[in-house]
Amino acid sequence: MPIRQLAILDWSIVAIYVIAALIAGVVLTRRASRSVEDFFISGRKLPWWLIGTSMAATNFSIDTPIAIAGLVAKSGIAGVWFFWSSGISAMLAACFFAQLWRRAEVITDAELIELRYGGKPAAALRLFKGVYFGVIVNCFVMGWVMTAMLKVMSEVSSLDRLTILVGFVLIALVYTLLSGFWGVVVTDLFQYAVALGGSIAVAYYSVREAGGLSALASQAELTRLMPPLSSHSDANTGMPFSVFLTYIGLQWWAHKYADGGGKTIQRMSAARDEKQAVYGTLWFAIANYALQVWPWILTALASGIVLGALPDPESAYPKMMLAVVPHGLLGLALVALIGAFMSTIDTHLNLGSSYLVNDIYRRFCVRSADESHYVLISRLGMLLLLAIASIIGWRIDSVGDAWKFILAFSAGAGPTYILRWFWWRANAWTELSAMIASGIVASVLQWHSPELLYSWRLLLVVGISAAIWLPVTLLTTPVDVDLLLKFVGQVRPGRLGWSRILKDGDPNFAQEMEPFFARAMTRWAVGIVLLFSLCFAIGKALLGQGTQSAALFCIALISLTWLLRAFRSDANQSPEG
Repeated sequence: MPIRQLAILDWSIVAIYVIAALIAGVVLTRRASRSVEDFFISGRKLPWWLIGTSMAATNFSIDTPIAIAGLVAKSGIAGVWFFWSSGISAMLAACFFAQLWRRAEVITDAELIELRYGGKPAAALRLFKGVYFGVIVNCFVMGWVMTAMLKVMSEVSSLDRLTILVGFVLIALVYTLLSGFWGVVVTDLFQYAVALGGSIAVAYYSVREAGGLSALASQAELTRLMPPLSSHSDANTGMPFSVFLTYIGLQWWAHKYADGGGKTIQRMSAARDEKQAVYGTLWFAIANYALQVWPWILTALASGIVLGALPDPESAYPKMMLAVVPHGLLGLALVALIGAFMSTIDTHLNLGSSYLVNDIYRRFCVRSADESHYVLISRLGMLLLLAIASIIGWRIDSVGDAWKFILAFSAGAGPTYILRWFWWRANAWTELSAMIASGIVASVLQWHSPELLYSWRLLLVVGISAAIWLPVTLLTTPVDVDLLLKFVGQVRPGRLGWSRILKDGDPNFAQEMEPFFARAMTRWAVGIVLLFSLCFAIGKALLGQGTQSAALFCIALISLTWLLRAFRSDANQSPEG
């Protein structure tokens, strides 16, 4: 099939979008410049629908459909469990951590460190995390997003790689510098609508070109939602079942975003109140893992029929855009990917700068300057991060491989991010030793054993890291009881894991503590049923399995009804409940 070039109409649509994004940045400049809170978390004034859509928009990145195409080409729909498994932790964030983060009243997750631990070890850990998340992890994420942009634009245009990288990164930089987090969330709302509409359009024309949904459904090996129990890693059976077990049993909690993650926490903290934080995170989990993934999957399946096997499977998505989408709509589809790119870059520029300013510069360098000074430093920090990310993006070849490396790099610390909320004995040395061990082990494995199966790499990183951070925890000094009581009183994580501390405090306070953990566990279980029953109801409907789809939709509806009633009941309880 001949590959077309973008027409003037397509480029005009792209230009209109870019101009609209820049105007939004100019309009919101004054509001973002009021204070650091306005620049990084919009003054804690956002409603659930805006923060949830912003979470979904920034996760609807240009790299995701590219990587999904590669996963489906290699392992069929079952390969998407690499992505879907993170939905378990997203629902965990909605049912457990959204309330806790909003109660903590922090700007970044690194700021929580001194609230939870205190003392010089906590100050050192906060500084370390500011560099670790603000620079290392953050710039790697932006780097692979830039790689995805290079792959897309190289396929659809004759622009050279340097022009692509510099041009689109500078556009995202300008409106993010001007408008801060206000610009991020407002443009995310528009970008998400465009991105979702564009991906649906690409899926529609791709499926039509491939011969319809029935043609896609006839690819039995590729359309399995689950890998067969006897599967091995070969061309006929796709993903090994052991890898699937690693995804659902390990990856979602051995993760840098185990208790929400930086960009999600930033939006939880920006919510008007706890209820808005919970609803927003719930909406994000549903939108990101049940709704928006299916157009990408359909396009990936169709590409196998229309384009055949490709040397670089991750190029299938932009190739299908050019092959099947008519002009005009092709421009809209490209804008959808550009918008997805910009919504991720602006988020991570703002997020990374928040670490640099809030957790490094303001905490350790200049403590008493006025708000305008810190806003200026925030903008300069974005320039530094952009330069580092651009160098990384220029050197990354595979988005999927970069995903797996950074997940393994931070996996060993994931359990400690959960334990700090529910185990009094965790201290600053727990997290610090886990983060260092995880990074070193993952890097050594990447360097010396790059051929090692991802699931084994993840197990080794988590196991070796745990063998280090657990003894370190037990051999180092516990956190002061008074500080722990203050933390528990502010975030109210329930009694489980805190009984040793609560017995040293006010008996009335201990009795008033809600049974948070048990209640949240029940909601999380129902939330997982909701998420995957809805996701697979949509998938089975598209693949022609109507009876199973209807049953799953009913389960999803019942689960959603129960969950919303449970969350609404919180509004009628006291602050402790």
